[in-house]
Amino acid sequence: MFRKIYLLLGIFFMLGSVVMAEDLRINGKEVQQGQSINLFFDDLEAGKIKFSVSEDKLKKAEVTFDKGRNWIEMSAEDNTFNYGYRPLSDEIVIPEFILTSESGSIRTIRPNISVRYQRKKPDQAVDQLFEKMKTFYENEDINNFINLFSMSYPDRVKFREAIQNDFYNYKNMRLFYRVDQRIFDDDFQGAVCSVYWERKGDSRTGTGFSDSAIMSMRLDKEGNNWLISGLRNNTIFGSSLIGTTSSSTSQPDLTISSSDITVVKSLAATYSVLVTAKVSNIGSASVNNVRIKFYKKSPLDADYVDISDDQTIATISAGSYDTASITYRALAVLGGNHTFKIVIDPNNNIIESNKSNNSAISAVHDITP
Repeated sequence: MFRKIYLLLGIFFMLGSVVMAEDLRINGKEVQQGQSINLFFDDLEAGKIKFSVSEDKLKKAEVTFDKGRNWIEMSAEDNTFNYGYRPLSDEIVIPEFILTSESGSIRTIRPNISVRYQRKKPDQAVDQLFEKMKTFYENEDINNFINLFSMSYPDRVKFREAIQNDFYNYKNMRLFYRVDQRIFDDDFQGAVCSVYWERKGDSRTGTGFSDSAIMSMRLDKEGNNWLISGLRNNTIFGSSLIGTTSSSTSQPDLTISSSDITVVKSLAATYSVLVTAKVSNIGSASVNNVRIKFYKKSPLDADYVDISDDQTIATISAGSYDTASITYRALAVLGGNHTFKIVIDPNNNIIESNKSNNSAISAVHDITP
């Protein structure tokens, strides 16, 4: 029987590797096992992340945030045990628990959840990035302007030359922008924004001009800074050199096929397999933070079922590849023939030259030991 466990302020839990609690809560909000939670300063309670766990006949609860090096006793309130964790900077908090019942039995609970704390909400940082982009371009500050773009930005050297050519050919430039849409990644470490840009200025001969474009901009958080890693439909920045073509004509193209999915059985007498996906970038630009989603379909499944958190490949250079893997263990009743489906960039956050080759289904595999 599963028992109820409540975690106020973001925690999920796993009891060993088999027993799971039914409910988890972070700051009073229910969470699921394996979930990643994003919190900002405004979400804290008196500056703290409050963790709570409840269970019948619970005598004592302890929590650790450093994989068991230090255990902290939680304070009791009725049948609930609470602890307020105060983050001092941006960090990822991963809690584990030891529960002692009134009978004296002791259990370790590993919720397999993570709380990603960021002091500033990404909306503010993104707005600051656009404002810097406007200011540096108007002031013809080439170094600071180009530093707003990731080192992985396509043709970054050529793009710098194009911006420098803008400054040579135009003067009195003024930018106006409007953010029409922003979609953040689940972990708030990246975003795709639709931004209307308008530029007005004079040529060096004194002729006035104006142009505008609605651009799709890919932003990624690198360290503490948000940087631009991709532009689509850019007909403004660098236009004096590149004309009406996009400054990011070089784009990645992530691909996977059935033959790129391997399934290896465990040597132990279990229904466990290692599923590995080979992801190739056949495009002309490198790409960062590539997310991979794994699905399975057993004889009892009507459709494909999600079996993992998103796996992330840090970088795949143009013309290169990398792999992502998970271990999948089926219940004995679900043993037998399985197929596995891999989806690249499940949230469609990466700008690519071709999106039609981002998923594949494996051959049929019998995972019976």
